[in-house]
Amino acid sequence: MREKRHPAGHHWERTSIVDEEAIDHERQIGLVRGVGNDIVRVRVAQREDFDLLVEPVTRRASAPRITLGETFELTPAQARELAAVLVQAAQHAEDPTAAPWRPRLVSEG
Repeated sequence: MREKRHPAGHHWERTSIVDEEAIDHERQIGLVRGVGNDIVRVRVAQREDFDLLVEPVTRRASAPRITLGETFELTPAQARELAAVLVQAAQHAEDPTAAPWRPRLVSEG
């Protein structure tokens, strides 16, 4: 597999030539360091397939996919939904008005 690095400002960071009929484009959007040594990487990738048996050669680009943590692939809509949930989680965790829950003490008389 060959790989081409694109110059700064290009839509993609790199393009990998999978074979004669397919290439993959990729851009790392960012990464967040988690607890310990964990790293959550976010990248966008898109595959292009070429049909070499027709004249003219046709190109079919698949929908871009977003990969979270090198494990989960999401659509743009799912990524927005996840981002909203993560913002809610951060707000909940940082809420200064939240008092710790304490059980009510009940005594039998």
